[in-house]
Amino acid sequence: MSASKIKNTNRASTNLNIIEIKEFDVLKQEVSKYIKDENIINDVHKAYIFAEKMHANQKRKNGDPYIYHPLSTSYYLAQLEMGPKTIIAGLLHDVIEDTPITKKEISDMFGEEVAELVDSVTKVSFFEEDNREKIKSEYLRKLYISMAKDIRVIIIKIADRLHNMLTISNMSLEKQKLVAQETLNIYSAIAHRIGMKNAKSKLEDMSFAVLQPKDYQYIVKLLDENKQTREKDVEKTINNIYEFLTKEKNVKILAIFGREKTHYSIYRKMSVNGKEFEQIHDLTAIRIITKSIDDCYKVLGFIHQKYIPLSGRFKDYIATPKNGVYQSLHTTVADNNNMIFEVQIRTNKMDDVAESGAAAHWRYKDNEIVDVAKRQKEIDEQIDVFTRILDITDQADENENNKDLEKQLQQDIFASTIYVLTPNQQVITLPYGATVLDFAYRIHTEIGEKTTGAKIDGSFSPINTVLKSGQVIEVKTSSKQQPTHEWLKIVITTNARNRIRKYLNNKFNEDKGFENERKEAAIKAQHIINSFINQKDWKWKKISIDQTTELVKKDGYASLEEFLISIARGEFPIAEAVDKYYVNQSYSKDDETLRTIASRTINDKTLKNDIVIEGITNIKTSIAICCLPIPYEDVVGYVTKSGNGIKVHMRKCFSLNSLVEQNKRLVEVKWNEAVTINNTYRTKIRYFATDRPNLLYDISRVLTNSKATTINIKMGVDPKTLIASGVLTVQVKSVEQLNQIIASIKSLANLIDCERDVKVID
Repeated sequence: MSASKIKNTNRASTNLNIIEIKEFDVLKQEVSKYIKDENIINDVHKAYIFAEKMHANQKRKNGDPYIYHPLSTSYYLAQLEMGPKTIIAGLLHDVIEDTPITKKEISDMFGEEVAELVDSVTKVSFFEEDNREKIKSEYLRKLYISMAKDIRVIIIKIADRLHNMLTISNMSLEKQKLVAQETLNIYSAIAHRIGMKNAKSKLEDMSFAVLQPKDYQYIVKLLDENKQTREKDVEKTINNIYEFLTKEKNVKILAIFGREKTHYSIYRKMSVNGKEFEQIHDLTAIRIITKSIDDCYKVLGFIHQKYIPLSGRFKDYIATPKNGVYQSLHTTVADNNNMIFEVQIRTNKMDDVAESGAAAHWRYKDNEIVDVAKRQKEIDEQIDVFTRILDITDQADENENNKDLEKQLQQDIFASTIYVLTPNQQVITLPYGATVLDFAYRIHTEIGEKTTGAKIDGSFSPINTVLKSGQVIEVKTSSKQQPTHEWLKIVITTNARNRIRKYLNNKFNEDKGFENERKEAAIKAQHIINSFINQKDWKWKKISIDQTTELVKKDGYASLEEFLISIARGEFPIAEAVDKYYVNQSYSKDDETLRTIASRTINDKTLKNDIVIEGITNIKTSIAICCLPIPYEDVVGYVTKSGNGIKVHMRKCFSLNSLVEQNKRLVEVKWNEAVTINNTYRTKIRYFATDRPNLLYDISRVLTNSKATTINIKMGVDPKTLIASGVLTVQVKSVEQLNQIIASIKSLANLIDCERDVKVID
């Protein structure tokens, strides 16, 4: 028998078979693989008969009997070896929503636990509604709270969504894209966070096929081209590893096989990392299943003896589990023929959890009596999600602000995470970019409010230090410490930000008893600011009071008066306050056009062009590729000699000013704000950095977070200096957005410089 065929028959079949089933016998056969009690199987059959009867007159959009949907949903749950109550809830999950049956009737027939599951799933079902966007925040709140109370609710919803995606072609194209995007944003993210890797991969690939069909087919074509050769190479490598480990090193191997990367993960590597398909060497990972953790590390050592390990490509997720559940050793190696491949080493239990995640905790065991709350608590201790979800939703309710709930949960719970340790070795998960202050508030609000810094791996660091995975953090506090508005700039987690704002608002309300003193302090601070502006001769740079008020409110101050009081208390330096909130340093005495931007724009919805020539409505204009101007830069039109209309340049464009006859062919143009407000514009950014791992990934995250569309990313590394440089081609809406992107990239670690890639005259 070849090594790739070796399997442990006790392993759960975690590679989900996403097909539509139409007969109960198929479900029964799957359930019977792990449930041998005929009475339990009869209970499942009873639920099927009931569901079939209730949905008897209902059809799917393609005319099929509706029962195919709950039947297929339960079939996927059975593949995960879920218990009978979850299987029955899967069969009944649409009964309350689509039929006259009540929760009490389900409870009477199938028990309170099943009724509770069905009711919870019903409460978070809204995707077929026409007003989905209006009630999305409320839906998400219910979804996450239900998940936090009993994770089986989201497991059923994931199974439900798998079948909806399988049959998505029955919907209109517009609705297909809407549902696929929701699947990618919500369900695949949740599946990833709770460790259901197989379900996550299936949802991603099915969504990818709908949202970007051309890119999907392109990846399929690339994978098919050398598939046979690739499979032979992998088969040969698997056999070599098996012979080496079992015969030369006498290690017991339970299974060894290859797993190909998903279509979506390949697409992400190509688009985000700017790689060509040929540059992705680890298309197939070789997975080795061992008997014990000790054997995992033994196998790792032997693999590094036989092959050349690539620097920086080893990850120990056994010591520090990913998302609190995923455990495995990962290493990327090269053989003598320079074939590069990834090796994943884990135990049988780790493999089950890796594919099924939190669902593995609810896998059926004979005669087991389960306390739902206790089981939920055990799972949360591992994945560290449920308590945090409840905290965020509670804070959203307190602030009466549910509209940002999706963004907050995505940032805090479902974004890329780091894993740090308390001194007693408790693992704390935080979003990428979290600081010491975020960590302190994650431990407890009172600790956060008194934090002065922390010892990181034994060395003291300030509160704004960005944390890295694997570090041991010991928070240092002082009874005299208290939060300030500056702290809002340091933290990135919703929990910390909300706790700081609550403290500041409470303090603001407490101080209202001293109204006269407060007003005097605010007036005095305003006088100091005005004197500082006059002393610097910046009066002509000063922005309006409304603009100042808007800026301070964006940074968490309740009012301009509150901000002025914080200055009076010495919490905010005068120079910094003036620079950030009172003047616009980009104003120039030599070029007042930046101040009077309205004179360079019009707002005429009857005109289709985003740039127009005054008095002319039917002439073609286009953006010059040499300088790629964007709204609302100072621009000028150049009448082309070739008869291709007017090319619009930045007024300081080097190429334009180098033309001998340029003055004779220039025309004044204006941006048409009615059109530009709905458009994006291409521009280029050049960057230089000291090379490091994940540089491109961090840059791509900045672009994603800034909502810029990435057209192309290029990077090269000088082998002598190890200086990485490249050009980013992006689509932006305005100069302000571009400047924000450049500033964010400049703040990344190892960045030397970042600037717009354009040549202008001084």
